[in-house]
Amino acid sequence: MRSEHSRLGGATADVAVEGGAIRVETLGSGPALLLVHGWTLDRRIWEAQAEALAGRFRVIAFDRRGFGQSSAPPDLAREPDDIAAITDFLGLERFALIGMSQGARIALAFAIRHPGRVSALVLQGAPLSGLPDAEEALPLDAMAALAADGQLDAMRRLWRIHALMRVEGAQANARLDAIAADYVARDLIVPGGSLPVTVEDLVHVRAPVLAITGAQEPASRRRAADILAEATGGARLDIPGGSHLCNLSEAEAYNAALVGFLETALCAA
Repeated sequence: MRSEHSRLGGATADVAVEGGAIRVETLGSGPALLLVHGWTLDRRIWEAQAEALAGRFRVIAFDRRGFGQSSAPPDLAREPDDIAAITDFLGLERFALIGMSQGARIALAFAIRHPGRVSALVLQGAPLSGLPDAEEALPLDAMAALAADGQLDAMRRLWRIHALMRVEGAQANARLDAIAADYVARDLIVPGGSLPVTVEDLVHVRAPVLAITGAQEPASRRRAADILAEATGGARLDIPGGSHLCNLSEAEAYNAALVGFLETALCAA
């Protein structure tokens, strides 16, 4: 039954974790896919994927700690453990992980720590620790100062014009605006721990990997995707016309790529 807290048309639950709870939403049936959103976003960023994939898969999306409807305080270092808590709660021994941006870092960290539990790994615009990223430098200090001063609208405007948040199309921009409007910068005001994932760590990845970027996103993320694919023996895909948030702006091509990769990877698992 659809929950009153539903964002994607599914059933919701609150999963207890360190410091609070994580709001989780599930829909569809079939092999399990866990979707991990990026920084400043929430599970609504996966709306187009939930609609397209729920006919073939059990789609599970959640608001990371510090974001959306989750009450657990921000702490990036704890987020791989949150994935363990969510999947244990749902009774999932193995599942595919789809992570975008900072969420891809979390998905990678989980796959490195728990290689036997991940059946496939999709990494969209993933960052890697230690790689140069000058062309995409985040205005973290300025955003944090504005948030601490209570100037949340100014903070959101500053972030919304950054290259990583640019999308094409009125519908995509409207969806992103609605999500961005709910970001209250809890993680900037009271930062948690860090979660480094290095090139050297990738040797521990065992699942089939698909590294995705938008063809128009910052070059540093595309370089990171090249490295990820090469180091893991994975597949590499640029979404034509897409930016960093290509799952939102180029949803049809993105979803087709996911289905093709997942059906092959999960059949081979």
